[in-house]
Amino acid sequence: MTIDFPRETEIETKNEMDAVLQAGRVLMESGAEIYRIEDTMGHMAKSLGIRDFSTYVVNRGVMFSGLNRSGLKESRVLATSAPSIHLGKLEEVNRLSRELAEQPNQPVSSLFQKLKTIEQKTFYSPLEDIIACVIGAGSFSLALGSSWIDGTAAAISGLFVGIGMQLFSRFIHTSFLQIILSSAIAALSANILYYLGIGQHRSVIILGTLMILIPGAYFVNAIREFTQNNYYSGLALMLSGVSACLSISVGVLAMIYILPFAEQLSGMFSTPSTSWQDVLIQTFMAGLGTVAFSVLYRVPKKYFLNLGTLGAGSWLLYLLIWNNTHHEVLAILFPALLVTFTSRFLAHYRRCPATVFLASSMFPLIPGMSIYRAVYFLLIGNADLGLSSLRACFLASFTIAIAVSLTQQIPSHYFVLGKKK
Repeated sequence: MTIDFPRETEIETKNEMDAVLQAGRVLMESGAEIYRIEDTMGHMAKSLGIRDFSTYVVNRGVMFSGLNRSGLKESRVLATSAPSIHLGKLEEVNRLSRELAEQPNQPVSSLFQKLKTIEQKTFYSPLEDIIACVIGAGSFSLALGSSWIDGTAAAISGLFVGIGMQLFSRFIHTSFLQIILSSAIAALSANILYYLGIGQHRSVIILGTLMILIPGAYFVNAIREFTQNNYYSGLALMLSGVSACLSISVGVLAMIYILPFAEQLSGMFSTPSTSWQDVLIQTFMAGLGTVAFSVLYRVPKKYFLNLGTLGAGSWLLYLLIWNNTHHEVLAILFPALLVTFTSRFLAHYRRCPATVFLASSMFPLIPGMSIYRAVYFLLIGNADLGLSSLRACFLASFTIAIAVSLTQQIPSHYFVLGKKK
């Protein structure tokens, strides 16, 4: 996503109000939550001496007003482009806001230059993205209980999907079409590998590959918006996630109908853990997969250890509860509480937004795959499996929402222990 920053000759005519507006725009287009955009803009406005500051942020729109340093009332309205998940830029703007609070007398031109530098950061190369797709697909396939041969097949399929995603992003600018084509590649490569004898469970191979396409951050942010009473933005994010899952289903279904040797997916998408060795392997792979998805979400490398540990810990807790109780709500509630509590602690300790940890580490628990299953089975006429998956999706969504809401009730000062300098 490219932001049209003012040219250097125009910056001289811009004031502190425009700098705050540009910061809000970067946050919006990087996938930040509404309350975070409003909060960060408010802190920056205070640091820049803007009085009576009031802001209203909606999906793809930023509006605010206030008294500038000259005491004049000014208002700004800005329409933003469609957001994409870029947690690294979100973290950079948050850092800039803290820096501005410590050094409030920075010139406006300097702020614009720093925001432009943030916007131009890529964090990871296309090759690193492809490697992340390979590791993510293989790791989550194994985390779901697949065999090593299925995990290997999913990783190979992830390689083709990663390459396809890089090509599609350059030549196709419609996101749902990119997802349809990428999911079609996932189904094509997985079926070919299975046909060649590389893999034992076709459904598990495809599922592991599709995990790299599931819009997990959209679901997490949608739930967080709902818990903040931002229903319009939450609904928009949720619909974006559902639209992506529908696109995935269409791509997979189309390829299965085209291929003469392909078969409809069964209801078996994972295999149960039978030993402690299996549980430990799945736990490690969930942590590794979380790190891989952090690359796709553009999380800075310095947070990888925290994210991998948190992703592995939440998945271990999920497996332990599920294997012993088979209770869907409890198996998601306690891992979700672990992720939300730990994310707030890490946010204070590492001095960065909790979203950096929450959106990535919550990934193994999100209901995105349940929505995909529901849409897929409903499209092929299997109402029983479709409704069952839809039920699992709603249970997971509301359970995660409860966990996030409970954690948000705790005052921030309880999470300041061990704050990093």
